[in-house]
Amino acid sequence: MTIEEKYDQDLHGGKEIDGLLRYNSHYRGQEDDGSTTVKFDNGNFYVIEDGKITQHIDGKDEYFINDHIVDAIYKFIDLNPLMSKNYTYSDYNAQDEIDFYTKEKTSATESRGMLIRLVINRESKNIEISNILIDPSLQHNGFGKKIIREIFIIASKHNYRLFLVQMVPGFYKRMVNRGAEIIEFEEIVEITAATSLEDKK
Repeated sequence: MTIEEKYDQDLHGGKEIDGLLRYNSHYRGQEDDGSTTVKFDNGNFYVIEDGKITQHIDGKDEYFINDHIVDAIYKFIDLNPLMSKNYTYSDYNAQDEIDFYTKEKTSATESRGMLIRLVINRESKNIEISNILIDPSLQHNGFGKKIIREIFIIASKHNYRLFLVQMVPGFYKRMVNRGAEIIEFEEIVEITAATSLEDKK
């Protein structure tokens, strides 16, 4: 399949009904060099220059690991009503830095809390989680460990390593007890396949 055929498939995927042509949801951006970028909801990405498609990146490609992580966190929140009952969530996603924030639905103020912060180093293929804070009302449900597990699944798929950094002593000790590998004493651990991120019975 040519790059043009892939683009047409993404643009017109689905049936034509009563002569009406289907257009799938996508975002268009105009770059400084005059080229146009197109990103479809399925993640597939294209660059168009002078009316010709010059680049295609599959939505499942490692290049979009940041989007994969953001999607996984939102999906996790949606599947856990305790998390979405009292809070709304927003993210800041700059390809190599992801911040997730929480805001109380009933709060009259605009104050918001940090849910998780992580940095992606594409050169070293490392991901560092420096904050993972679950509101006290959500604690003891294993949500923090489960979010780490979701990120680890994506990291492993793309051969990235996952580290927890800038840790408080209590969390550091709990993660070491769960089999996280010590990288720097009381500061950094690596999450591996041997790390237990399931709740202990």
